Amino acid sequence: MAKTVLIIDDERDLCEVVSRALTKEGFEVDCAFNLAEAEQKLGAHRDIVIMDNNLPDGIGLEYIQKHPLEFMQSFVILITADPDKNLQEEASVVGINTFLSKPFSASRVKEILKYA
Repeated sequence: MAKTVLIIDDERDLCEVVSRALTKEGFEVDCAFNLAEAEQKLGAHRDIVIMDNNLPDGIGLEYIQKHPLEFMQSFVILITADPDKNLQEEASVVGINTFLSKPFSASRVKEILKYA
């Protein structure tokens, strides 16, 4: 059975590139472009969640902090273009598995997911 991935990012190009690369690797991928859409799609169990921190309708890390049960069974990658070092520390305290700074390549995501 293929692992399921939900990419939550308002950058549609990023979603498309990562989705295409992961689909080729055998993952089942879905995208959400804001937290409202993600909330609907998180109802189904997701093995892996790749979430941007700065979304049009909220902050990814804050959403994870408020809804920890939705992420307990998932390998979570927080992505951001924000260079704040405190953000990375805060993410690890909340239980984020990996922190990834933008820009990054789809091959970097595939490399990380080998261990998910």
